[in-house]
Amino acid sequence: MGKIHTENKHEKGWYRALAMVVAWLLIVSLARDVWQIRKGFDRISEANRRLLAEEAKNVALKNKMNLVQTQSFKEELIREKLNMQKEDEVLVVMPEIGSIQKPGVNVEAEYVPVWNKWWNLVASN
Repeated sequence: MGKIHTENKHEKGWYRALAMVVAWLLIVSLARDVWQIRKGFDRISEANRRLLAEEAKNVALKNKMNLVQTQSFKEELIREKLNMQKEDEVLVVMPEIGSIQKPGVNVEAEYVPVWNKWWNLVASN
């Protein structure tokens, strides 16, 4: 009878060990699944962030497209880039602020031919 009693203890030990291994595998599997779900939520939040950025870019492009399609923008572009004006318009060219000269200052220098400059340089030595 003593042998039967010890066999039950060993069998119970094996069952407990087997139950612990199964429990450990379940815990590891559950932890892995939780980690993958968390990574999935991170991917979703990243996709939402990119979506918001693209939507903002889309709104900006739509606003720019609406601006470009206006008649006033087309006229401005034709005037500035193509240097054209309407038939009845007169084009007035104003000098830049920095290029206006003071009265009494002679800007034009006397023209001296190159050969004369060389002759003056050699003869002065």
